[in-house]
Amino acid sequence: MSKLSRTEQIIAEKTVCILLVRGENLEGERIFAYMAVRADKLESFIEAQKSGTFYPEEYGIVIEAGVGEPSGEVKEKMTKEYGFNHDAMLDVNTPENANNIASNISSYVAGKKE
Repeated sequence: MSKLSRTEQIIAEKTVCILLVRGENLEGERIFAYMAVRADKLESFIEAQKSGTFYPEEYGIVIEAGVGEPSGEVKEKMTKEYGFNHDAMLDVNTPENANNIASNISSYVAGKKE
């Protein structure tokens, strides 16, 4: 896994990603949470998910959470207030993907569009 350059690291520290995380609670119910996670923390957030039981609030801010799937009202709020695009979600399922996203966000913000 490649390390972010110093410029990419600075930008990643100042960039917040809004994530929709799905899983199960201790009772086995399907749950969701919209999280605000700094781009430079994505990799450790994804690694923590892979380890089993973890507490998302240790890695970012829980914006909305609930049992089942997000309601239309919650989805609308996330779109209006945070610009979350449910139709263009990226699957961030590995630490490598998280690193690539952090790097690409940094490159885009720095004006080095690929």
